[in-house]
Amino acid sequence: MGAIFISYRRSDSQGEAGRLFDDLIRNFGASAVFMDVVAIGAGQDFRKAIDDSLGNCGVLLAMMGPGWLNAADEQGSRRLDSEADYVRLEIAAALRRDIPVVPVLVRGAKVPRVEQLPADLADLAYRNPVELTHARWKSDMQVVVKALHTLVDGAQSAGNVTPAFHPDGASLQRITDGLAVYIGPIAEIVVKRSVSRCSSSEELCNSVAAEIETPSEREKFLTYVRGALSLKA
Repeated sequence: MGAIFISYRRSDSQGEAGRLFDDLIRNFGASAVFMDVVAIGAGQDFRKAIDDSLGNCGVLLAMMGPGWLNAADEQGSRRLDSEADYVRLEIAAALRRDIPVVPVLVRGAKVPRVEQLPADLADLAYRNPVELTHARWKSDMQVVVKALHTLVDGAQSAGNVTPAFHPDGASLQRITDGLAVYIGPIAEIVVKRSVSRCSSSEELCNSVAAEIETPSEREKFLTYVRGALSLKA
């Protein structure tokens, strides 16, 4: 078995996903938890990138808040109906690979019914969920961790997970401070969750830069951190 993959919508459960990510790292280690597919290179098929990212995963946690099902794009269309929707691609890839998919419900969300889901996500309606509540977070997490241990124990010793690199604290702080200029206080969460799936400082910088929407600002950030960390362009 492999690592734990967290799938979520930023507009729906970003805070809870970050908190879950940190708790899982404390229980399973940084190299056993993955969150987001943001570092997809230009020209790369993002469908294949998502499928490949799930290759070492033993379970996918599908975070669902009240806005998960009906989240809409700029045109008002439901994101889940798009075949290019990252959340749909992540969950569909896990179901197709027969990877266990666990709905993680937050803020009163419910598992969608079959008729509310695209055909490639229909099986999601039958997956037994777990719930994380703000008031009972610690006790709820104990239930989640206990369930996950049966799926991920032994994964690291089997050599199925690529270990994360370990940048020094000063470098992480420079990257975080630079990113915060463009995306605000969530920069710390973004950097922390990205470390586990990067193998160098350059890769980490490129990964977190994907969170910056404007290309020109993204380039400014990269120029800054490369200079601060003495990295080659």
